[in-house]
Amino acid sequence: MIKKKCLVTGGAGFIGSHLAECLVKQGHDVTVLDNFYREKPSFSIDPKIKIIEGSVVDEGKVEAIVSKHEIVFHMAAILGVRTTVSHPAEMIENNFLGTKNVLRSALRAGSKVIFASTSEVYGKAQPPFTENMNILYGPTRKLRWSYGIGKALEESLCLAYAQKGLRLTILRYFNIYGPRQKEGPYGGVIPRFIRAALKNGDIPVYGDGEQTRCFTYIDDAVEATVKAMEKKADREIINIGTREETKINTLASLIKKLSQSHSSITHIPFEKVYPDEFEEIYNRIPDSSKAEKYLQFEAKTSLGEGLLKTIRWYKNYLA
Repeated sequence: MIKKKCLVTGGAGFIGSHLAECLVKQGHDVTVLDNFYREKPSFSIDPKIKIIEGSVVDEGKVEAIVSKHEIVFHMAAILGVRTTVSHPAEMIENNFLGTKNVLRSALRAGSKVIFASTSEVYGKAQPPFTENMNILYGPTRKLRWSYGIGKALEESLCLAYAQKGLRLTILRYFNIYGPRQKEGPYGGVIPRFIRAALKNGDIPVYGDGEQTRCFTYIDDAVEATVKAMEKKADREIINIGTREETKINTLASLIKKLSQSHSSITHIPFEKVYPDEFEEIYNRIPDSSKAEKYLQFEAKTSLGEGLLKTIRWYKNYLA
């Protein structure tokens, strides 16, 4: 692989930090731009990675940094379903402005952009999700949809810049998990379950637990992301995920078993956790054929194997 100068925005976060370390191991020069929106990471980052503190909303800083890099992995974003209903204005403005700044700067510099999108873009469409299918959302009065709609708009902006000559690839991630992932009430369900299991506390399942997700281990997601640097992936939108569908009830039971926990699994109605405007998506399954075609990628890590690695990491982290 030819050595490249790579920039990872949001590179101190969960996916971004793993990606930056993988790129360094492959011999690339790596810079991270991060504003440490939530907090500075408590884990160590490879000292070969250059870290710049700053926001993608800062147009001048983005212009100066992007101009020095051949590849830009744009991972920086405010995210989380809870954020969509608690701080939607900040999320929408930050994410769109940051993406606009990155795309404009990359076009001027001749850099390629790999844009981190999400399965939330599919809204209420029926799975399996294919990249060119029609998309369905709820009413805009329900701010629960604001994150997915915002990301769809950012994808449209990416494709508009591609018409101007920008090289880019859009990756839609499906439920990535692993070491360093932040605990959360929705997307961070695995660390939330693991933390509860390791403390022998109640494992809280929202709703009836029969909803399904396809959980993708971080190493697999990073492998696919690095492969997106290749030219054959230019101007493509590609799902990144496994086809291994898992019920949330099954996930909770498996984490309890692998953690050797004495926890109880409890069910909490969604209306006790989220406002009335929240709406759950019961099944989220990717069609991964484009990833196989353009990236020669197929997720290899089984859920059991990935959970064991993640549980071991959290044992040490919590200790």
